Amino acid sequence: MNPTTATKSNDDEYWRDHLNWSAKQARILTDGGNAMRYYSSEYGCPFSPEELPHHHLERGDSHTAFRRWARERYDGRAPYKEERRMIALSNGAISTIWRSSPIIGAWVRTIFAGRWEHTTNKDEITYNVQTGTLFVDLRIPISKPIGRWENILKHVVVTDDYYRQALTSLSDQDLRLYARQHVFGGFSVLATENKAPGRALATRHHCVDWNHIPGKPRPLPNKWYIECENASAPTNRWKEWSYPTDNNGQCYYYEIWERIMGDEMGQGLRLAMRKCNDDNATSSSSGTCHDDGIFVVVGDHFNYVLGRQWSGREKPYPNATNISVLVDMAIQNGDRETAISFLSLDGGHGTISSGWKIDCSIQPWNHGMRVFNRIGGREAQVRVVGRGADFFSWKVFMGTTLWEIYESSIECASELEVLLTESYSRSLL
Repeated sequence: MNPTTATKSNDDEYWRDHLNWSAKQARILTDGGNAMRYYSSEYGCPFSPEELPHHHLERGDSHTAFRRWARERYDGRAPYKEERRMIALSNGAISTIWRSSPIIGAWVRTIFAGRWEHTTNKDEITYNVQTGTLFVDLRIPISKPIGRWENILKHVVVTDDYYRQALTSLSDQDLRLYARQHVFGGFSVLATENKAPGRALATRHHCVDWNHIPGKPRPLPNKWYIECENASAPTNRWKEWSYPTDNNGQCYYYEIWERIMGDEMGQGLRLAMRKCNDDNATSSSSGTCHDDGIFVVVGDHFNYVLGRQWSGREKPYPNATNISVLVDMAIQNGDRETAISFLSLDGGHGTISSGWKIDCSIQPWNHGMRVFNRIGGREAQVRVVGRGADFFSWKVFMGTTLWEIYESSIECASELEVLLTESYSRSLL
C-alpha cells in the first residue's frame, strides 16, 4: 500500500472514531434511545419534571434551590421526600448521609457499558469529584489532540478575551474535534425508595453542562442506583446502575468508578463552592443563566467548571439535538461565532499538592496554570471573608469573581484562606 494512502486511511479512521465519541456515549446512556420508553409508568419508572437535570437551570432558580437543599441537608432536613425515607431508615441521622455517603471522593470511571458497546479508561480520561452536595464530572476522550493545542497561546498575553481568542485560533476541523468532550456540574441528591429500601439512589441536577442547549433540556433524569464493592463505607469502588430496566428487567447500562489516590477516602478535606450570581442574569441572545461556576475539593483533588461566555451574536439551530451536532451545523453554515460561544464552557482537574495547578482541562492551554488565575483572572488573589463556623455566611473572592460556600470541612474562614493561598502536601495537613 502506498504510504500516503495508508496515512490518509489512518487519519480517516481517527476522525470517524473521535467524531463518534459523543454519539457512542449517548447510545450507551440511553440504550440507543430506548430509555425514553423505560422511563414510564408502564416500566415502573415515572418521573416528575422536578427530577430532570436541567429543570432548575431552565427555570432560572438553581441558585435558590441548590442553596436551600444544602442548608436543609446541613441543618438535618432533606430536600426530597425520598431522602426523608432514607433518614427514617437511618434513625434520623443526617450526618450519616452527609459525611458517610459512599460516593464522596475523587473517582475515575474504568468502564461504561450497555447493550453491545462499552468504553474504558483507555478510551477517555475521567475525573469525578463529588462532595456531599456539589459535584463536577469531567470526561475527555483520549483521541483528543491535546498535545497540539496545549501551546496554542504560548506567546499570547492573558487578557479578558484570552480564552475566546484561543478558540478563535482553531480551524473549523479542530472546532468539530474540540466539541467531542464533556464536563458538567451541579447538585447530587441521595435518596432511597420503598421498592429498594437498602439501595442508595442518586439524582443529579445540573447547573453548568457542556451538553445543555438553552431551551432544549435533557428529557430524562440523571438518576441511578449505587452499588458499593463493600458494604461498609468508605468503599474504593462502586457501580452506577441505570434506574429504569429494559425489556428483560435488567439495568440497561452500568459504570464502574474507582477511587483515586489522594482523596483521603472522602473523609478528610471537603469544600464545595459556587460562583455567586443573580438567577435573573441572562444572555440577550440565549435567555439562559450563563455567568456560573462550581469549584469542588476532596482531599488533594479539585475539579472546576465555568459557564459559557456569550457574545450576543449567536444564531439558533433548533434542529440540533446536542452540542456536537450544533457545532457541526454551525461550522457547515460558516457560523464560527455560534460554535465558539457554545464551546467556551470550561472545566478541569488538578491537585493542591501541585500548587493548585490544573493538570487536565477542557481547554488544554490551561494545563500548568494555577486554577485561581483561570477562575479569577491573571495573578488572582484569594480572600475568604466571614466570622464564626457558619460557612454559609462566608464569601470567597477569587480575583474578580465572588463565590459562596455550600460545604466545608474547615470551620474557620481564616484557615480556609490559608489553604487556598498556600501550597501544601495534603499528607501534612
